[in-house]
Amino acid sequence: MNVKQYTDKQLEHFFQKWLYTYGGASDVVSLDDYIDTYDDWYGNVDEYSDKVCPCVLCLDSDGGES
Repeated sequence: MNVKQYTDKQLEHFFQKWLYTYGGASDVVSLDDYIDTYDDWYGNVDEYSDKVCPCVLCLDSDGGES
């Protein structure tokens, strides 16, 4: 099994995308499963753009850089 290591910033972005997509309902898809099976529906996890992702980090004018 190849386990990818994510930065805190990437994990926060995954969390915000998951929260936007599923409203935090872990009975639908857990955050771990979402990260494991992430399919680029809202773009690359390292891209912060409101043109591809509707999460709060991407809607924030500084692109998650605080």
